[in-house]
Amino acid sequence: MALSVKPAGPGRLYAALLTAVFFFLVSLAPANAEERTLTLDEARRLAIENHERVAIAGEGVAQARADLRKATSRILPNVTAEGSYTRYTEEKGTDSFIIQPRESTSAELRLTQPLYSGGREWATRRQARLQIQSRVEGVEGASEDIVRETSYHYYGVLKAEKDVEIKSAALRRAEERLEVAEARLRVGDVTRSAVLRAEAERAGAEAELIRSRNGLLNATALLRRVTGLEGVSLKVVEPPRLPAEERSASALVETALGERADYSQRLLEERAAGEGITIARAGFKPSLRLEGLLLWREQEPATTFFQEDSASATLRLTYPLFEGFLRKAELSEARSRLREAELRRLGLRRDIEVQITEALNNIKAIEALTESFRRQLAFAEEDYKMVFEQFRFGVATTLDVIDSENTLVTAQSSLANAVYDLELAKMDLKYLTGTLIEGAAR
Repeated sequence: MALSVKPAGPGRLYAALLTAVFFFLVSLAPANAEERTLTLDEARRLAIENHERVAIAGEGVAQARADLRKATSRILPNVTAEGSYTRYTEEKGTDSFIIQPRESTSAELRLTQPLYSGGREWATRRQARLQIQSRVEGVEGASEDIVRETSYHYYGVLKAEKDVEIKSAALRRAEERLEVAEARLRVGDVTRSAVLRAEAERAGAEAELIRSRNGLLNATALLRRVTGLEGVSLKVVEPPRLPAEERSASALVETALGERADYSQRLLEERAAGEGITIARAGFKPSLRLEGLLLWREQEPATTFFQEDSASATLRLTYPLFEGFLRKAELSEARSRLREAELRRLGLRRDIEVQITEALNNIKAIEALTESFRRQLAFAEEDYKMVFEQFRFGVATTLDVIDSENTLVTAQSSLANAVYDLELAKMDLKYLTGTLIEGAAR
């Protein structure tokens, strides 16, 4: 016949102690923290706005623009002004012929305009523009990295919440098994060891729940860090499922080559290295510049051949004849840098092909695992119901119900993790194709 159940047992003291420890850990969190519901899209937006990595990449753009201004300055004229005052110890000369005045003052305005330097300045300017584009792509790449990292932390919180839910249900089942064991002990159906085993299982379930809740606190702290929402109690919501990818691997590779920021950077670096060869070749060509000078002078007393004001213009042509093979070494270095940039781009292209193939394989594997875990969970739930009823009526042993419980918890955890891992795998594929941030968000 069925047994009546009422709570009792010395193991409850240990359970109460573990519960008190958990509430102490919870009390360490900010008591008056504001609660905020956070969606995945909002978390990504906040991360892009607040994370230092994106700001650092933005400073790289500012530095590249400053480099462009410096490169432009080499093309524009250079104007300098200079003034001087000299006082001599004595005036030298005769009344009619003075060779050294008592004091003199001069001012000059000098203009230098580069006219030709073998294309060096213009190539440097083009190289600086390419560097700006590369740094802009770097900002986009940093944003995508942060979005991916934020998504992992967001799903980490969802996983932790699901784990707390699973461990809470496991604790309730452990308490139910303890009540059944105590009831069976009172009627002499089992020995004291069955109750002690149930007490130990319940205490273990409480410890697992405390560990899961601590994991949730840590996961939430990581999400707050990446979004910049410090001092806020976060509540996350389940995002919609990502659609399945229907395109082939080759089509995804072509998308990645057109969208990925790091591949765009490799292309820009290759073009910049080509400009480096132009800069190196300019060293073998003559340079031509125009120099203009306006000079104002004043002497007291004026020397015999003193010329008060003067103006001049000079066209200066310079051609290097020998510099210790420096130009040849610079050209060899520039060509090597171009080959290096080409190899880096080729290597990244091959890596992209492998990464996308691997991501597609991971999605297929996780989809198959998810279906297997769904079946496993259905069987485990049915098995636990049957074994627990058998345990209630004395047909099954404590070991039977514990084994069934472990199988059930494992199946629940495996399915929950697989469901979220599938979403992360789909997100990784979008990241690898450079489409994690699309449209207006980009």
